[in-house]
Amino acid sequence: MTGPITIRHSVDGDRERVLELSQLDGRPAPAGDLLLAEVGGKLWAAVGIADGAAVSDPFEAAGEVVWLLRMRAEQERAMRAPGSLVGRLMTVRQQAGAIA
Repeated sequence: MTGPITIRHSVDGDRERVLELSQLDGRPAPAGDLLLAEVGGKLWAAVGIADGAAVSDPFEAAGEVVWLLRMRAEQERAMRAPGSLVGRLMTVRQQAGAIA
């Protein structure tokens, strides 16, 4: 792989690109909140945060990129879990920001 990997959350405008990627991959597009990986501005992979379902570009060596996205999705699920320390700290931080 050449170039940096950009990992980001999807936005509404990404849906068509994810659907195109799923058609290339021959798998259903992940649903819900997604993490995307782009290399050189090209979408290589998308992973559902809730379930880890993934699609990737079959013409790129995207296996490690999918693994990175799944690890990040797992971290986000842990942060969102009820009662998690990280989740509670994030809530306190958000509330403090709203007060300031």
